[in-house]
Amino acid sequence: MKALVDLFWQILLLRRGPQDVPDAPVLPALLAALYVLVSLPLGLTSFGGWGRSLAAVLLELVLSAALLFAALQVRGHAARWRQTYAAILGTGTLVGVLALGYRLLGTLLGLTPLADLLDLAFLVWSLVVLGHILRHALEIPMALAVALALAYTMFLVGLLAQWLLPEAVPPAPAFE
Repeated sequence: MKALVDLFWQILLLRRGPQDVPDAPVLPALLAALYVLVSLPLGLTSFGGWGRSLAAVLLELVLSAALLFAALQVRGHAARWRQTYAAILGTGTLVGVLALGYRLLGTLLGLTPLADLLDLAFLVWSLVVLGHILRHALEIPMALAVALALAYTMFLVGLLAQWLLPEAVPPAPAFE
């Protein structure tokens, strides 16, 4: 287990890539379970409850798995799906654990604005890490990979806001 945590930490530092993740059939499922456990409490403040937070995490898991498979298939690298998805889940889980830590500390110390600022820094870091993973898996330039990561994140946030936070999306104007 320590070796996997070290591997995902190295991927977070952009020193290793998804090709270094073991191609074990059970690994994505185990990492998905860990990702859910870490992401559920992180989503509580955004989604206002356990049910919506769980729905958001599950939607993210399914959508990211499907879009990743489609992108790898288009590039002729479908065999890389398991390792790439495991890299995304493993690094996402580690980032989530770090976020839980600084959010808890920020709440205890009354430094919520600092935690919010760290959220922004972690978002940027996560986009770069996702870009790094996609760059290796899809064999594309880093700039394009980060652009894909940003586009995916914006799409996911918009979808989650529309489906799970309908009060956050203004109604469309009616044509008369």
